[in-house]
Amino acid sequence: MVSKERIDLVAPCGIDCGICELYSCRHNHDLFIRLAERGLPKEKLPCDGCRAVEGNCQVIGEACATYKCAAQKKVRFCHECDEFPCEKLNPAADRAEVLPHNLKVFNLCTIKGIGLDAFVEKSDEIKERYFDGKMAIGKGPQLQ
Repeated sequence: MVSKERIDLVAPCGIDCGICELYSCRHNHDLFIRLAERGLPKEKLPCDGCRAVEGNCQVIGEACATYKCAAQKKVRFCHECDEFPCEKLNPAADRAEVLPHNLKVFNLCTIKGIGLDAFVEKSDEIKERYFDGKMAIGKGPQLQ
């Protein structure tokens, strides 16, 4: 069974902060240095996850509108909202090669379908397929 602390690292939007580099750099000094070299202030690293900072994401430098919306609507995850999916979750090609933002709706549907524990166990593979998979039309991203 997945721990409550690990479960709490999944943001309302479906992004798994528990496998984000900003979070995982706490256990990887080389990653910490690479992130700092890319311009992230060392004092903001590592991130504790969206829920721990109430949506005040270091990356955007302000409170996340999606996090605030979920809190206002009193839903734990966006898929629980009557307006799901909304424009805040709309995928975009911009920076899709470096940011996992296009995974949000897929992640939320996966959470709804198989549950949060099972999602957390598959989250690494989902992220790997997104960033490293080769698209096979009709089959989705395939790992080589």
